[in-house]
Amino acid sequence: MLEFKNILYPIDLDSKNIYSLRKALEFAHSFNCPIHILYVNDIEAGYRHPTDREDAVALRVKELVAESLIENMNIIYAVSKGETAEEIVKYARENHIDLIIIGHKHRGKLYAAMFDSTDISTIDKASLPVLVIPEK
Repeated sequence: MLEFKNILYPIDLDSKNIYSLRKALEFAHSFNCPIHILYVNDIEAGYRHPTDREDAVALRVKELVAESLIENMNIIYAVSKGETAEEIVKYARENHIDLIIIGHKHRGKLYAAMFDSTDISTIDKASLPVLVIPEK
């Protein structure tokens, strides 16, 4: 039987797609385990959303999802700076994460050929299960 004790969801604070966030919260709720919500301020992306405070991440999550979805949940908010996939894997290792849940937005072939996506980079670098949830 599957058992998860710590789930990590890397959040894109600029995204309006919340399907994967909702699913990650539901997943953590069903396993009755803490969920870490990590925002990585990627140096390569030019600090599009320059927050370095956990309370800003918590506020954004509360803006995106219904209060009923996050009440009575153990949510740990975190921030980091650096290359996104590397920071996700580093955070997972340091915080004993046993599952990463990440959203995926389909991109065209030209975009995929030119840029590496966070979900693919995370899968390539992680040594633990990664659940990819497509955004609707």
